[in-house]
Amino acid sequence: MVGWILGKLKWLTVLCAIGGPILAFACWQDGNRRRDVMAMGIQTEATIDSATRVKRRRGGTNYKLDLSWMDRGGLRHKAEGVTISHALAAQIIVDNQLASDRLPIKYIAGEAGSRRADDNVIILNDTAHQERTDQELVYVGMGAGVVGLIGAALFFLPWRRRRDAVAA
Repeated sequence: MVGWILGKLKWLTVLCAIGGPILAFACWQDGNRRRDVMAMGIQTEATIDSATRVKRRRGGTNYKLDLSWMDRGGLRHKAEGVTISHALAAQIIVDNQLASDRLPIKYIAGEAGSRRADDNVIILNDTAHQERTDQELVYVGMGAGVVGLIGAALFFLPWRRRRDAVAA
């Protein structure tokens, strides 16, 4: 039983050594994208076309919005599946009804026909929460990577391996 647990722990350290830096980099990149949109984006009011609550099998819940807005030139833009925090969802969705139909957003106009237009949209009411989450996950990812590297080094060092007894 102890050997089984140590075997799982050994591979968990390898997973942390690889996955931690990947998580940290992804969240760092998301934070940079958000700062770019805040600095260079165009502020407007977006209409909430729909709100979706996605419940995962293991109990997690995500909230996503489909937004649309008109730019200064009169061109209509859409962003689908924009993730929001639970706190903002509690303000927008009350008793399974939309309490608000408009939100302030900032966006960077993408190319026409861009498949991921929602990457360049941030909801201003939710920016502080999203930035805090990204910053925390950068630290969590770096910490998991360091713990994973140290653990993997300890598990995979040559002196840890048993040497078979040599018959005399």
